[in-house]
Formats: sequence, structure tokens, C-alpha cells
Amino acid sequence: MALFKRLMLGLALLISFAAVAQAQSPNSRINLLVMSDDADPDTVPRNNRIFNRVQLQLSEYLNTRGFQVYDETSLALGITQTARVRRRDAELIEIARAVSTPIDAMVVYQIYASARRAVAADIRFPEIRIAGRVLNVRSGQFIAAFEVGGFQLPALPNPCSAECLLETVGAQSRVLAADLGAAIAQKLEGFARPAGGGAAGVGKDGIVLGGGAGGAAPVAASGDGCTSLPTDYVIQLRDFTATEVDRVESEFVRWGCYRAHRATQTTSTSADFFYSTSADSARLTRNFRLMLELVGLNGQVTFSGNRLVVSKVATR
Repeated sequence: MALFKRLMLGLALLISFAAVAQAQSPNSRINLLVMSDDADPDTVPRNNRIFNRVQLQLSEYLNTRGFQVYDETSLALGITQTARVRRRDAELIEIARAVSTPIDAMVVYQIYASARRAVAADIRFPEIRIAGRVLNVRSGQFIAAFEVGGFQLPALPNPCSAECLLETVGAQSRVLAADLGAAIAQKLEGFARPAGGGAAGVGKDGIVLGGGAGGAAPVAASGDGCTSLPTDYVIQLRDFTATEVDRVESEFVRWGCYRAHRATQTTSTSADFFYSTSADSARLTRNFRLMLELVGLNGQVTFSGNRLVVSKVATR
């Protein structure tokens, strides 16, 4: 009777979760941090007016597509110098990993702006190029890249002061930023939700399985709730026998949103796995806790960053 009540509770929670997920945009489960890589001295620095217009337009476009876009200055306030310019990739990644809000992916872009003078007349043409790429913050996986620019822009007014140049180039760069945002949004959506797969079901003790309620086969990330950015986790099993490790492994490959896994290290009492899934960290840790109860093992589950440690608690 107690098991039946728990199963019914798990089903009710899943139905409630699915209703909320349908009401929201699938992209709302992906947290983005938009940042500028201005280490190259030829790029527009982040304290420039052109940078501000690109940053706002790119963030606004991704926000309207349903992604959760966070402001870097607000998140990093108090842990780093927010006014720094000419920052390297390594610094940007450290900031994205250090902020308290869990960031799934960072959108990093570079702005190149210049003016080309015509050969036979005193006419100058602005040239703008914006290159962007997306990285998985936890695993460092490359997700997507795109570049906009390289086409003929209207000539600058003559004369055109520094103020005129900033305003004219800024207006053009704003249009390019929207194009870049559209390309990145499409690539992110395609990466997070590839074609194929099936709906997730609920197995014993409310564990979310793949391939229907029986969970007979792994599925791709297009089932209910499998809308988080595909992420690679390090799963560490500690103080388990080889038989118990095999049992645990046979269970987690059947969970919904599972993509792939591989063993990276095994001993007689432990095992480490590289585990790829489109489930969020909350579902993953919950499934491990319920799985321990399902297979009749005592253990503790701890999670930090992209590392999940399952430690067996031995009793006499």
C-alpha cells in the first residue's frame, strides 16, 4: 500500500510538471550568460557605445526567444571587477562558473568595426563584423558558432565626427546583433532538442524512465522534461561492489533524457562514469536517490558543479 501511494504521488508530480512545462517555452529551461571577448586589441572594447548596443540587442533577442538571459554585471558584482576590459576567454569562463546562479551556456561574441576609404573619392564605408560562439559552462563543450557581417553598408556622412561614427556604426551593429541572436537561438534549439526520441515515463518509486513507463530502452532528449541543455556529468560511485556497480549502471541507462555514458575508471570498490543527459541536475540527483532505495542500497548522493558522487553507506 505504501509503495502504491508513492507511485501515485510520483505520477501526480510528473503530470503537474508536464503541465507547467507545456505552458512555458522549452527554451526557458536554458540559462544563458551573454559576454564579450575583447582581448584582441582590434575588437571593440566592452566600455564602448557600440558594444553596449550589441550587448543589449543580442540579449533582448535571446530573451524574446524564451531563453533565461542573465546580466553579467549583476551576477558577478562582489566577486570580480566588473569594469575590466580586454578580458581573455579563461577569465570569462571562470566568471561564468563562479556566479551563484547556475549558468548552462555562455554566449561569447567579438565586435570588429572599422571604416574603409574609397579609392577614387573621399568616401568612407563602415565595416562591421560580429562573431559569436556558445560554450557549455559546466563541461566546456563547444555548442555552436556563427558570424554576421561582410556585406556592403551605406557610406558614412561627410564630414563625420567621432560622435557621428559611433552613432552610425552603432545603428548598423545593432541590426547585425539581431541577426547573430537569431542564428544562435536556432543553433541552441537544434542542439538541445534533436530530432527523434520518445516520451518519458515513470517507473518504480517515481523514477523518470525513457521509452515509456517500462523504460525498456534509452531515448534521445525530446521527451517530457528533456529540454535542458545536454550536459556531461561525472558520476562517481564509491564503496560499491562490482555487482552493485553493474546494477546501478543498468538502471541509469534506462532513465529519461539519457544520451550516452562511458566508464572512465573502475576499481574493485568504485567506478567513475562520464554521463551525458538532457535532464536537469535536480532530476538526475533525485533519480539516483530513488534508485538506491529501489535496488535496496543505503547511500548518500552529493552534487556540485557537474560532479555527482554516490557513496554507499555500509551497515553490519
